[in-house]
Amino acid sequence: MYTVGISTGFWRIGKDPALLGLAQKIGGLGATGGIRFVQIDLETVAEFSEPDVRAQIRRIQSKLGMDEVGLHGEIGELMALDSAEKRIWDQTHRRLCQTVKFAAEVGFLYVNVHLSNKQVISFTEAQHRTQGYFYPVVGPDGKGLQNIVKDNPKVWDEVKKRMPRTLGQSVTFREAYRKLQEDKLRELPVLIEQEVRRHLETLPEHQRTEATRRELTEQYRRKISQELLQEARDEAGSPKFEFDQWLKLRDDESERYQLDDGEWGAYHVVAHCMKESGDTFWSSIAKGKDPETLYFDEETAFCAAVASKYIEGHLTLKNSKANRDFLNGMSVKEWCEKHKLYLLLENPESGEGAEGLYRLFDPEHFYYTIKKIGSPFVMVTIDFEHMVSQGIDPDKALPVLPDDFGKMILLFHLGQAVPYGGTAHIPIARGSIAQEQIYKWLYILKKKGWKTGYIMFERGGGRTGQGRLPNEVFEDSVQALRQISLYLEKDVKPEILPPEFYGISLQNEAVWSRQLVAMREHAWDPIEGLLSVPEEKHTFLSKAALDKGKAQEWEKRKFR
Repeated sequence: MYTVGISTGFWRIGKDPALLGLAQKIGGLGATGGIRFVQIDLETVAEFSEPDVRAQIRRIQSKLGMDEVGLHGEIGELMALDSAEKRIWDQTHRRLCQTVKFAAEVGFLYVNVHLSNKQVISFTEAQHRTQGYFYPVVGPDGKGLQNIVKDNPKVWDEVKKRMPRTLGQSVTFREAYRKLQEDKLRELPVLIEQEVRRHLETLPEHQRTEATRRELTEQYRRKISQELLQEARDEAGSPKFEFDQWLKLRDDESERYQLDDGEWGAYHVVAHCMKESGDTFWSSIAKGKDPETLYFDEETAFCAAVASKYIEGHLTLKNSKANRDFLNGMSVKEWCEKHKLYLLLENPESGEGAEGLYRLFDPEHFYYTIKKIGSPFVMVTIDFEHMVSQGIDPDKALPVLPDDFGKMILLFHLGQAVPYGGTAHIPIARGSIAQEQIYKWLYILKKKGWKTGYIMFERGGGRTGQGRLPNEVFEDSVQALRQISLYLEKDVKPEILPPEFYGISLQNEAVWSRQLVAMREHAWDPIEGLLSVPEEKHTFLSKAALDKGKAQEWEKRKFR
């Protein structure tokens, strides 16, 4: 069974008064649109603090019979599951925990977030590799990279190349350096005595006085002290000493989160750890290849594997303040399973100039992401428009996906699949090419295991891009999707869809006749203005109407 719905859209895009408030979005657009399933789009987690919002949502759902409501989480860097930058990781994880908590409290069906919101690492390589130490980074668990490095000696040489330039400012390093100096200077008395005795033995007997001994002692104290301190400096500057102190950095030291090369360095360290530990993300997505070679040969696979590890970290982490504050110490994955709340991961749209350059967007890659996470409540949202915006042709990509790919899908975000940066969400007209294309793609995925789920038209700005009224931004999309749902359930092959699918019928003579008249009237439109003989846009009867000044009335009634 397939359920049809709509999304309300974002206030900052639509500027529609019906989008002011979470409860208003459900009632103002959902119920009045003649559907029973609606997705509301979250502008900011601050909306959860709207006075009395939980009671309002429950009342709206109860009064209007809106049984199923989904929530689209925040977009952009506010919800970047694939980022290794500490500031982004921290805010993403906290907002994710807040969002799934709220959604469970009000009984929503799902929370939908994008798989990726960041471009591939090479896009910021120049910035991070020259100023990277200004960007604190974390591992997939949101903590210092020491957590995944310390038990993996095979990657230590890789980490030593990226020791942060600020390491010497840390308390841990300074204390270790001071202790090293003290240890060295403990040898000073013995070394002085050895040098003084050796020197005295070279002098005549009459020069071996106490005054000479004191003078030699002071001379060698200065010399040997400087040598010992230089040894300490040399040792403290060695990769081994620096690495040992980096491993020991405390959680409250900012240097723990600094790595030369910034996020570029973090992604490479994590990649090496994944390879050496036999992580299945690396073996399946990266095919077990050498990280450095893969980075230059196929960066999308490199980034997809590491991004998947960071997503897994967000979903499985328990020991963090956000998990304790909002989820009673449970992981996001556990919380969703307990409350039967779906967390849907959606293939992301592309920004202009970054088509195909997001860290995780290819279904052949994120198939393995969902497989490894392995929860019945962590599933996929597919947006064909986003897919096209990333330079992926659904006609080529969908047939070669694994045969069980459809089982991972709960929801489709639909609109006319045109590559306008993933933001157009153009309405689906009945009888359009878009309706036929969407049916074909859904049918392919049905055969790959998508037996039940949700299809919805995702609101955009209408065909003009400036849509404000519902009839402009939604048009006939719901009816088109209902036709798609009906024939999917009947399991009709795309190549034998009947005329009724397109909104016409041989048995409905009035509709059929109007369609024929419209086709005849506009058959010559493509060559209008190209003929060398006088053109007439009216028939014998319409000429009489034209002569009497009734052309407009004739135009309105000619189909009757």
